[in-house]
Amino acid sequence: MDVEEHPLADDDDTWTTVIEECRATAEEYRDRGWTAFAPVPGDVVPLPAPGDSADEKVGLDVLLSGEEFDRLAELVEADGFDEFEAFRAHENGIVYLTLVFRATATETALCLPLYYRVAEADRMLSRVRAGDAMTTYVHALSGDERIEFDHEDPTPLFPPQDTGDA
Repeated sequence: MDVEEHPLADDDDTWTTVIEECRATAEEYRDRGWTAFAPVPGDVVPLPAPGDSADEKVGLDVLLSGEEFDRLAELVEADGFDEFEAFRAHENGIVYLTLVFRATATETALCLPLYYRVAEADRMLSRVRAGDAMTTYVHALSGDERIEFDHEDPTPLFPPQDTGDA
């Protein structure tokens, strides 16, 4: 993908703010004695991707560095994430998200900043509106291993016009 085509090519300031806020959220958890991890994805793609007719997956495909993915895999293996919270902003046709997954028994939090361009998410949003489950798929560039986070209520991840918050 060309840099000019990247969803954040024209809006790097907002993305930087989302990352900073996500890191601050993780720090708040740490201040309360929790273990908190806030990896920054290299890319986020809505699934099915535009032009992809074969993908059965519905949700957000998130690319992490190998090191960050390995750390996330360690946390997922050790902790059962049982709570989920989403914070959303919408600007210039891009939905920015901070997803917070919590393992309350072990006081562990995953704070994940994400984004997607609404124009590229039509197929994903249509399928979720039609009843398909929405999942966040996290993986490293190398390897086929994925970590999946299912969203029982994906509404907080939708653009504001889909939630009545427009």
